Amino acid sequence: MTMNTEEAMKILKTAIEIEEHGEATFLRLAKETQDATGKRMFERLADDEKEHKRILMEQMSAITKDGSWRSIHIPKTVVEKVAPTVRAKQQRTKGEAALGEIDALNTALDLERKASDFFREKAKQIDAPEAKALFIRLAEWEDAHFELIQSELDSLKNTGLWFGIPEFRMDGTF
Repeated sequence: MTMNTEEAMKILKTAIEIEEHGEATFLRLAKETQDATGKRMFERLADDEKEHKRILMEQMSAITKDGSWRSIHIPKTVVEKVAPTVRAKQQRTKGEAALGEIDALNTALDLERKASDFFREKAKQIDAPEAKALFIRLAEWEDAHFELIQSELDSLKNTGLWFGIPEFRMDGTF
């Protein structure tokens, strides 16, 4: 779809609102989370949402200036670099605190899924290669957040999975 400046600005404003909501939610969850690892994870995710917003605002400025999308390089983030690596797992105590963290993580998962879906949908709807690349890259960023949050959730629930990889086999071998 060929998009005029007004439509592009509307999409970017919506994307910025999504990122602002994500940042505020992650900061609130960091404040409410008792577990130090969970707290740091939510703070890191809030920082990433702030960076997403900055990138979108930069794109908005470019469109305002000359009516065209800019190609913006978005490097891999700390979350994306850490997500596929294996780390030592710490034992967690279960109980009320864990239940609160599970609720927080489920909220975070929902936010990341919705943001990723939004960016992928916009990438499909747009013809400008720079815009398509931007939205696909932002969706990938949100996907990395989703994987990190899911791994934390799996750990709290003792599912035996870490980043979707079984941590043990039924035959007792590793």
